[in-house]
Amino acid sequence: MGLGSFRWRLVIILIVGLLLWQTSKIWLAFLQDDAATQELQVTPSSQKDKPARQKVHIAVYYEALCPDSRSFVVKQLGPTYRKLPDSVEVELIPYGKATTVKTNNGYEFVCQHGPIECQANIIHACSIDVIKEPSTRLQFITCMIENNIEPVEIMNTCAADISVDLESIRTCSNTARGKELLAKYGEMTSALVSRVSFGHAPTPPGARNSLQSTER
Repeated sequence: MGLGSFRWRLVIILIVGLLLWQTSKIWLAFLQDDAATQELQVTPSSQKDKPARQKVHIAVYYEALCPDSRSFVVKQLGPTYRKLPDSVEVELIPYGKATTVKTNNGYEFVCQHGPIECQANIIHACSIDVIKEPSTRLQFITCMIENNIEPVEIMNTCAADISVDLESIRTCSNTARGKELLAKYGEMTSALVSRVSFGHAPTPPGARNSLQSTER
């Protein structure tokens, strides 16, 4: 074998070795990219399996013309919900220190602050029933309770500012449906009254309600 032939064979061996080395680098990089892609694909699935954060449920027992109810909804409940909309679930129960009277034609009510409050409570009950979106519902109730002395007028004013189904709320409040809803809230309030002496009554689950009467 001549020296020149040996050199060529050596060059060929070196070239083949270099090609194999480069190929192995490319293949390794491909495997790493594939593994990373699979990890990215798996991560969202694993995140979906995580349980959703449980919301804090707050039930607010109130009456439309109660000053303390108004103060609580406007100054505490509304701002808190706006800061933590994904963490808080609000249930509104408008009734207060009212009395339900069952008649042959349905229901009548005697309210602590007179007939105007009964009318306002019915409008609140209908609004809660009609408005399904929680944030919009609370916004509308907050708007009305700020000045509920003229319930129909404030209902119309708030509806002009907030996109709600005003006609459905009006129809509900002018028919037996509104009184049926308020009677239901009366039953819910009666179930709670043994534990509270009534003001506004927010009741997070598991919490002991220690509110005392703020009106005589």
